[in-house]
Order: sequence, then C-alpha cells, then structure tokens
Amino acid sequence: MIRPFGFFAEPAMSTVEALGVPYNDLELAGRLHRPSAPPRALAVISHGLLSSKDSEKLTRLAAALARAGHLTLRFDHVGCGDSPGDIADTTLTGRRDEFLAGVQMMRGLEPHRPLVYMGSSFGGTVALLAADLEPPVCSLHWSTPWDYTGLRKAVEQSTEFPPLLALVRDLPGHDLEGLLARSSRMFLVHGEADEVVPVVQAVRGHDLALPPKGLLLLPGGDHRLTDLNDQKQAMARSLAWIEQFVV
Repeated sequence: MIRPFGFFAEPAMSTVEALGVPYNDLELAGRLHRPSAPPRALAVISHGLLSSKDSEKLTRLAAALARAGHLTLRFDHVGCGDSPGDIADTTLTGRRDEFLAGVQMMRGLEPHRPLVYMGSSFGGTVALLAADLEPPVCSLHWSTPWDYTGLRKAVEQSTEFPPLLALVRDLPGHDLEGLLARSSRMFLVHGEADEVVPVVQAVRGHDLALPPKGLLLLPGGDHRLTDLNDQKQAMARSLAWIEQFVV
C-alpha cells in the first residue's frame, strides 16, 4: 500500500485513470494522473529495467506532478507489470519507441501543452533517447546509468537476470555520450551510495550535458531512493526544475 504523507498525498481534486497505451499491436497498461485544473504540461514517466509503473516512488512522483498541474502518464513497458509481451524481447530501442507511443497518446489528449520526461534508472536512458527524437521542455533522470558495460557483462555471465540478450545486442548501437553532449535542460538525481549505478555516472552525465542542467547528489542515497526523505528532496527539486521551463 502506498503511504501518503506531506506532499506525497494524492490531491483531493485530482483523479487517477486506468488506460491503455497503443503500441504496435499491443496495448500497454497505463495510469493517467489528471490535475484538477487544465494541465500546464504533459509528463511521461519511464520505469526501470525490471520495475513497473506501480513503483511506490513513481506513483508518488506522478501524484506530485499532478498536484503541480501536470497531466502525468506512468505505464508498464512491454513484458513488465500489467503489460503484455515478453521481457526477453526488451531493447533500449524498443523502450524508446514504447515511450514515444506514450508521448503520442498524450499529445492526442492535449496537443498544445509542453512535454516533460522522467525516467528512473534504465528509464532515464530511455527518456534521453526519446528526447532526441521528440524534444521536451525539460527532463528528469533519477539513478540513471550512461555506461552499460557492467550490465552487459552481468547479463551475459549471470543467471540472476532474465534472458536479456536482445538488450545486450542492442545497447552498442546507441552513442549515449554523444546524446548527452547535445542534450540540455536535464536534471539528474543520484544517491551517493547507489549500489547498482555508481554515482560517478551521474557526475559524468552532468559534465557532458549542455547547460542549463542540474545535479542533485543525495548523501547515503541508494539506487531506489528508498529513504522517504531522499524521495521528498528529489521530488521537490525536480518539481522546482520543471517550474523553470513550464509557464
């Protein structure tokens, strides 16, 4: 059960709707958080590699975004959560295209509102790729890796991961540092004690990105930002970042 407190509480006048995101011949499971007034922006959230739209952290963030006046979509990528498909087919290219399907659906609802992208962990990389094709006014990247050398080795050598060989084959086709070097308006959040993605990756990503850009490092923060105080700080600073670019 999600524990609401402070600004994590779902606003009384906002609503959460179940809906499907059309993608190829599939329908991805989504949740749409509607603000009580006409939306100021459209926010699309991408979850982590083995996570889902129902992550407590992302559910709280979607509620906070709606409270700030943004129509917000969180959805399950193919093979995750309540969405159909096989996670073994996961690739970075595929997740980018799934994300863009969510963007297209949101554009259909509110064609003239600015876009805001958010991604958690692998989802932050997905958001970067999507932004290169369909630019938002700004983007949020929490606990995001930019160097997948370690993951590729782990997938190839370990039995703990699902069979993600399609992902391993797809990753080298993306020049992430090149994308970072031509991207701006990015806000990066990272725990200094991240046990999955070393904090140096956040520093490197921030160094490569073009200004304006932002970086929040959370002392003692882990990969999932499980400490609620870390989540609260990350959300407050992320919302403040968006305010710079959304009227």
